[in-house]
Amino acid sequence: MRLISTAARLGIIGMLGLLLAVLMDPANWGTGSSGELTTLEFATAVLDDWAFTLVILGALLTMAMAGAAYLVRDEREINLMWELHGGEEE
Repeated sequence: MRLISTAARLGIIGMLGLLLAVLMDPANWGTGSSGELTTLEFATAVLDDWAFTLVILGALLTMAMAGAAYLVRDEREINLMWELHGGEEE
């Protein structure tokens, strides 16, 4: 089992190294376009063109945070009693 685990780890490290080598090779990247996006154009695109998408994304993230808070909160009686008595056995 340890041999399989070690082989899997080495395989993942090898794949990440290969991916890094391919992505860092300048031959794989083309020249930049003449019409690069400025900071102002990016802000305009996000806040004007994609405003509805940004609102939907915010709502989804809010629901995810509320769900996470609900999952973390544990209100079973035995846990509430343990917190009231400081974790001491009776």
